[in-house]
Amino acid sequence: MQHMAQGEINHEDVLFIRLRLLGDIIFTIPAIQMFKKHHPQRMVHYLVEERFREASAMIPGVDNIITVPSKLTWRDIREFRKKVKNIGIRTVVDFHSGPSSALLTLASGASRRIGYRTLNRNWAYTDMAPRHIGKFPSHSVLNQARLLEKIGIPLEAPPPFPAIDFSRFPVSERLAAVSRITPKVVIHLGAGNHFRDWGMENFITLVRRLSARQIPVFMIGHSANEKQRAGILAKIPHTYDFSGSLSIHELLHLINGAAVYVGADSGPLHLASLTPTPLVAFFGPNLTQISGPWRKERVEILQLDMDCRPCSQRKCKYDTIRCMRNISVGKVYDAISNFIK
Repeated sequence: MQHMAQGEINHEDVLFIRLRLLGDIIFTIPAIQMFKKHHPQRMVHYLVEERFREASAMIPGVDNIITVPSKLTWRDIREFRKKVKNIGIRTVVDFHSGPSSALLTLASGASRRIGYRTLNRNWAYTDMAPRHIGKFPSHSVLNQARLLEKIGIPLEAPPPFPAIDFSRFPVSERLAAVSRITPKVVIHLGAGNHFRDWGMENFITLVRRLSARQIPVFMIGHSANEKQRAGILAKIPHTYDFSGSLSIHELLHLINGAAVYVGADSGPLHLASLTPTPLVAFFGPNLTQISGPWRKERVEILQLDMDCRPCSQRKCKYDTIRCMRNISVGKVYDAISNFIK
């Protein structure tokens, strides 16, 4: 009889959990690749919120997507438990380890449940790993790869994002009609929250400078505030308002055809990192060591050296979010210009 080494598991389905935001889901791609490299025959199930089904469907190696609502009820949890039991999943890896994902991990009834060691959610897991090792924080991609050690996969350098065939994505007639406009700049007009917002005044100044060079600017954003900004900026010549309900596939198609993508630390930035398009990214409250783009080629990070960074993103000590608002428009413009010859 062949004995298993410590940490090894039998050939069985595995469920990975990653709730909440788009960028966090993209950060799990290297870990899924690592798992499939070591266990190509094992079925990978992936649990996300329903609103991120399309994004999760792009992850190479995911065989089945399970979704839950953003706001869980006890009925949702019971249905999830029943589904996992019917599949026969015995191993769950929680890439999130937040309150909801920890509850779902425990509710799965799996005999092996892996997650991060926390102050108040250790009850959900049978195996735990620290979220950070050492004095300095590590990138989220590396943290998630470290969880795989608990299921027998040795820690190694997580791979780069895989190449994506963008030609297979369906796009709207409106988007197809402007695909040949070059060299376009795609700008995300907001951020994940108020503390990562570069500010409308900065966007106005930047778009006007690009417009003066007759550089086409394509504006994206999903929130009401971002759509309002796009409506105002669309009055400037050479701008195109694509804010609103672009699908993930359409966003990727648009960004892939751009000369430069510009935006703050948010989901669209990390979506853009799946393309070869150059990135100009603003970082304020967050550290690039933790949540910077996983792709390093043709990436320009703009950030200020301030002793208050990183922060909790609950209250700004200056009340003006200087770490974001004081990033110079001139430096952003120069970074864009470096990629547009």
